[in-house]
Amino acid sequence: MSNVKIASRIFKTQIQKYFKEILIIFLFVVITAAMTAVTAWLLDPAIKKIFIEKNETMLVVIPIAIIATFLIKSLAIFIVRMTTIKVAFKVLKNIQVLMTSKILISDLSHLIEKHSGKFISNFANDTRVLLGTIMAFSLSLVKESFTLIALLGVMFYQDWQLSLVAIIMIPIAAFASKSIGKKMQKAASENLDAYGNFTKFLSEILKGTSVIQIYQREQEELKKFSDVIDTRLKKEKKVEQTRHRAGPIMETINAFAIALVILFAGYRSIQGAMEIGQFVSFLTALMMAYQPVKALAGINLGIQEGLTAAKRIYEIIDQKNEVYQDDKLEKLKITNGEIQLKNISFNYPDGTKALENLTLEIKGKTSAALVGLSGGGKSTILNLIPRFYNLKEGEINIDNQNINYVQLKSLREKISLVSQDIVLFDDTIKANISFGNISATEEEIIEAAKKAAAHEFIESLKDGYDTVIGEAGIKLSGGQKQRLSIARAILKNSPIILLDEATSALDTESESLVQKAIENLISDKTTIIIAHRLSTIKNVNKIFVIDNGRVAEQGSHEELISNSIIYKKLYDQQNLNS
Repeated sequence: MSNVKIASRIFKTQIQKYFKEILIIFLFVVITAAMTAVTAWLLDPAIKKIFIEKNETMLVVIPIAIIATFLIKSLAIFIVRMTTIKVAFKVLKNIQVLMTSKILISDLSHLIEKHSGKFISNFANDTRVLLGTIMAFSLSLVKESFTLIALLGVMFYQDWQLSLVAIIMIPIAAFASKSIGKKMQKAASENLDAYGNFTKFLSEILKGTSVIQIYQREQEELKKFSDVIDTRLKKEKKVEQTRHRAGPIMETINAFAIALVILFAGYRSIQGAMEIGQFVSFLTALMMAYQPVKALAGINLGIQEGLTAAKRIYEIIDQKNEVYQDDKLEKLKITNGEIQLKNISFNYPDGTKALENLTLEIKGKTSAALVGLSGGGKSTILNLIPRFYNLKEGEINIDNQNINYVQLKSLREKISLVSQDIVLFDDTIKANISFGNISATEEEIIEAAKKAAAHEFIESLKDGYDTVIGEAGIKLSGGQKQRLSIARAILKNSPIILLDEATSALDTESESLVQKAIENLISDKTTIIIAHRLSTIKNVNKIFVIDNGRVAEQGSHEELISNSIIYKKLYDQQNLNS
């Protein structure tokens, strides 16, 4: 997307809606520019009336007029700045909400392709840069442009011939600014990428501190992070160096402009074609016009930087989803909860093959287990049922309804997921459990906790259900966290339950408690369990052995022990190791 299209899109979708505020900004920018021009113009009558004609009345009137113009200008600038800040922060919020809403509905494949630290960089740094550009555009670009026009008006009013000599330098300044702007866009892009790597590495250090410490890799990781910081600072330094190149160039151009004006004006004065008052007023306007010319050159660089950030932001917002909510489709209706996977083949976005022509059937209100070696495709099956990924080959039916052709919301509200990778929020226990049903009463939350074997340990905490559990539930044990996630699923009370190795990382006592909680959860539900410990799935209705993306064997535990090669081998190995 070109810079013009990006800028147009930001204006049409984000700024134009604040027409009233924009009108206020425009009005007071014009007033600011006019007062600047009036200040320069007043020097002509000041010299003529006070210093040449010795007019005592003007000795009072003109200083009062100058004070009045400065007061009006100051008030106008204040109103412009306050209104601009108000609009800019509204736009910032809108864009961050847009980004968040996009991430919340994004295909899982999009999210796993990009590190979370880089998303944080987009939210924190790219939006900050864009905010600065919007404010610079409103506060500086418009104001300085009108100020320059007003001052040029004064200059042409005083002497149009001299003005033509002075403005020869403006195209040169514009060309120099454009040239530096191109370099700024490249430098800004590299700087934003470097900042993304910085947040990515910082995120990994914060999450992996315990692993770093136990393997005593502090110095190595510090060296890596130091290199990342070096790279980021080099790129940031390059941006600042590019930004400040405009200053000396504008100073040089301004010097040539003033020299030419003095040379030409001096010649005309000697010829008697120009009065001293005109010249002073003209030169003052020229000197004052230098500031907006210099400012506009700097603003151009800032705009290039902001548009680069905007492109990165809109890459997130414009990401096309393959899985999305379509309200025109029928809602999923569950009568029995029977699940059928027919001739499923699936490759991940990077080309890795996960499933190949897989077919299996799970009867409604029964339990089934998926077992097999890691990488066989078990988790992929679980991810396809709630449509975290888009299925293109084969079909998944629930009660004879193809999940690709039902409303996504109606599908996911019928499914609960309990994973070994427990997701809890830095909030109270009550809030985490009620995440499964935000309209649940306190009694229902407690009942869900009791069924999940969590009520007892919750009550033992100082603040009970109001205990804040920290980031990712860091203040709780693995078993406690797992029981909270089960309580959340119980409260949702969905007819289909997906369990992804929910007890694999627990000790024997915690596993026993969690196993009882799972029994309460899956009662009278259609349940699919990925099991690491085969001893935990002896009583399921059916076991599917998944091998290289296919169903290699299926049956009850007893049938597989008697007839299976793969399952019996896995079971015997676990018994030997236990």
